[in-house]
Amino acid sequence: MSPEERLRRIREVADRLAERLVDQWPEEGAHINDLEDFAERMGQSVQRELSEDVLQDEAARKEGNQSACPCGGRATYQRHHGLTLRTAAGRLRVQRAYYHCARCGRGFCPADARLGLGPGHTTPTAQARLAVLAAGLPYVQVAALVRQLGLPLELDLKSTERVTQALGARLPTRPLRLFGKAERTVAVGFDGVMLPTWDGYKEARVGVVYEPDWEAGRTPTACAGLRTEYCATTGSRESLVREVCTRANARAAGAVVAVVCDGAALDWVDLEAYLPQRVEILDFYHVLERVGEIAKVLHAGAPEAAATWRTEQKRELLEWGPRRLLEALRTWEPESEAGREVQRVQLAYFERQQERMRYPEYLRRGLPIGSGAVEGACKHVVTERFKGSGMRWKLPTAEPVLRLRAALLTQPHLDLRSCVATQHPALRA
Repeated sequence: MSPEERLRRIREVADRLAERLVDQWPEEGAHINDLEDFAERMGQSVQRELSEDVLQDEAARKEGNQSACPCGGRATYQRHHGLTLRTAAGRLRVQRAYYHCARCGRGFCPADARLGLGPGHTTPTAQARLAVLAAGLPYVQVAALVRQLGLPLELDLKSTERVTQALGARLPTRPLRLFGKAERTVAVGFDGVMLPTWDGYKEARVGVVYEPDWEAGRTPTACAGLRTEYCATTGSRESLVREVCTRANARAAGAVVAVVCDGAALDWVDLEAYLPQRVEILDFYHVLERVGEIAKVLHAGAPEAAATWRTEQKRELLEWGPRRLLEALRTWEPESEAGREVQRVQLAYFERQQERMRYPEYLRRGLPIGSGAVEGACKHVVTERFKGSGMRWKLPTAEPVLRLRAALLTQPHLDLRSCVATQHPALRA
């Protein structure tokens, strides 16, 4: 297109928009709602006008009488085919050059790959916006929200699901923009949360990497300062641990990493292989739950005495570590069989975990002693999206949405267009 032709078309678009402005300009004294409706309507009109003009040109562009076919042969131009695109400006009808390959007997339109069209003939921007909405809401609610917000996106429920699934599957395992070297101590955590599936409940595994700050507030800005990364998968625990540790090592740059978990035996497996520079910390609040169970049996029928003993043990743990709790359990002489069983189980547990209960040292070093970060991650990544009323998932369809939510929680302003789920092979000219 020559500069003169481009300028002519720009003036034509401007003239059409000027006519609409003249016809629809609000009367003096119009209500604020009418003014905002007018501004939004004109904005969408400009968006559609420009999108239709430039997309039609790009879609119709013919690259020659022949084009390379994915099979390795040469395809010959036949004619132009029409297609309705689902764009961020609504549905647009375009014409694309169609080629046919005699070698494999298949036809294609190179423009489809050039435009990055995905499921439902969606453009990259439409895919990205739908995926962001579907990552936070059930698929059935996306269309209602689109209408409520006045967005021109038009896609049925099944296509919305396909777009979200395809884009999530193409996301890289690691964030598209990694955090740089840590500004404080790096901490990690692992946990699991059950997903409702058509085959019963299955475990989704969640991991988190962050930089704890005791002084951080609850505001979005303060929380952003923790530089939190989220990981989630329905796959193996080992793959999750490997990925979380890889991210932590990259940020710690050789410094010690704090690993805070709630005490399940599997929490500590594989750490030596992936995180040699670490300090393992047993979640303090998980410990207090066990101390409370002991207190109820130790002071059966005396709730006030049980509460007092629990409070004393909490203070001792924070000031001295597990030594005095272990002494209390070893010298306890339960009178009932139930009491002896509680003593046996809890004493064995705390003896195994005592090296991870050096809370005074952890506090002096500014290390976290609670696993709230990963518990919050389980809620934000999994529970809030996957455990709605009546929901049932299949693991292959849950995995892309898990990855999508983890990526968006890690990078809220992530431009998903870099991962668009094109359904068309990239063709060489």
